[in-house]
Amino acid sequence: MARASRFRKRTPAEDAAPAGDGRAVRLMIRVALGPDGSLGPGKVRLMELIDEKGSISAACREMGMSYRRAWRLLQSLNGAFREEVVATRQGGNQGGGAELTEFGRTLLARCEVIREKARRAVRTDLDDLERDFVQWAPPPAEKPEKA
Repeated sequence: MARASRFRKRTPAEDAAPAGDGRAVRLMIRVALGPDGSLGPGKVRLMELIDEKGSISAACREMGMSYRRAWRLLQSLNGAFREEVVATRQGGNQGGGAELTEFGRTLLARCEVIREKARRAVRTDLDDLERDFVQWAPPPAEKPEKA
């Protein structure tokens, strides 16, 4: 089965579980942002977790991603748009953190609208694929015969 993301390997439990929506066949959207960038499921999930947890480190732990990798993804997002997507706060007495800007929240909402419109547009085709899809699983290991 395909990996959950290119940032970490799936656990055996994740391989055995169906996709988040309970389906084995699902639509994944990636939006090209010029010749060198894109906005796909990984960056969207990173933004969602930063919004939820208020911390890049906490989002990284949840995703199994290195802080360096997340920082680079966020820099690419902030550089791709006219407005900042994620704002960070330096540590100190109140501690550091990160939060989505108002534009970042608008961007997340736009992504959800795009995903939902695409799902509705191809729902019948996905249902057909789901019906015809056969999940690959390795055959069970044969037990050696006792002599």
